[in-house]
Amino acid sequence: MKTKIAELKSRLMGGVTPAMATPIAADGYTVNTAVIPQLVDFLIDRGVAGLFSGGSTGEGIALDLGERQKLHEATLKAANGRVPVLVHVGAMRTDHALILARHAEAIGADVIAAMTPYFYGMDDGSLADYFHQIAAAAPNTPLIVYDIPQLAVNGISPALLARLGRELPTLAGIKSSRADAGQVRNLLDARPEQIVALAGNEPIALGLLALGMDGLLSGLATAVPEPLVALTRAVAEGNLPEAQRQQEIVRQILALTPTGQRIGWIKTVLQERGVPVGTAVPPRATPNGPFWPAVAHLLGQ
Repeated sequence: MKTKIAELKSRLMGGVTPAMATPIAADGYTVNTAVIPQLVDFLIDRGVAGLFSGGSTGEGIALDLGERQKLHEATLKAANGRVPVLVHVGAMRTDHALILARHAEAIGADVIAAMTPYFYGMDDGSLADYFHQIAAAAPNTPLIVYDIPQLAVNGISPALLARLGRELPTLAGIKSSRADAGQVRNLLDARPEQIVALAGNEPIALGLLALGMDGLLSGLATAVPEPLVALTRAVAEGNLPEAQRQQEIVRQILALTPTGQRIGWIKTVLQERGVPVGTAVPPRATPNGPFWPAVAHLLGQ
């Protein structure tokens, strides 16, 4: 397991892992697996380091268990080992998370990732038990814990991260979407040295990388990976002015997103770029474009 974790960290460091949008059929609730190879190729061709299947931008928690399993199988098949695939197994109910974790290991997922249960507040002890059960359901697969308290209510505290590092041999990383850089720094101070730390807050991506995060895991990158890939490359090369320029482009793109319609906007942009991912899962709205021309202008295309 130590070798798997080290290899994963090496492959994701200094790069961008898009939180993939999930192609949805016309009924609004069924995964359109036929489009997944096109989306995977679109992203890999633009230099991403990994893929995150069924996360928050991927609407995983809005899909039935069977649809999530179909999504994960199709993504792994399309990636075909070219980049690591992180399979999201987090769920409101532990039994559902365990079904997804066992399935992910059975189909050969590179990593399982799990957000905390959401809506109802939980203490660290209960969250530790939840992650222990998920890890036990997939004992041969690295685990990344997903910290997004602004949406899930429950987050990963520094104390919990340190505890999981001591207790879970499969703990391979944390993805944190926090906007508070001080809290992110506390997580970095508490993390086991061997795990990978991925930043999910795009408006301050450069600052989080400068703090010590190893790479990015971004929902915007599923539709517009170019500036985020360029940003991480500039950081790796020590080119701060270019990294700052790309961060400003990211900020301007985010400013184009209609309030409350982020996922639908991302899917519209992908449609306009030739990847027919369909609409957001209802009741989330999918706004009408065109949006890509303004984004392309910011990218100099």
